[in-house]
Amino acid sequence: MTAIIRKVFAEKPEEFDPRKYLGPARDELKKLYAHKNVDVLGSAGHA
Repeated sequence: MTAIIRKVFAEKPEEFDPRKYLGPARDELKKLYAHKNVDVLGSAGHA
C-alpha cells in the first residue's frame, strides 16, 4: 500500500486528496489478498 501511495506522489506531487491516492492503494491490497488466498493459503473456493 505504501509503495503505491509513494508512486502516486512521485508521479503527481500535486495530488494531496486522500481519495485520489488511497483508491489505487486499496486496489493493490485487494490484489494482494486475492493472491494470498489462492497461491499462498490455497483456500480459493473453500467455504
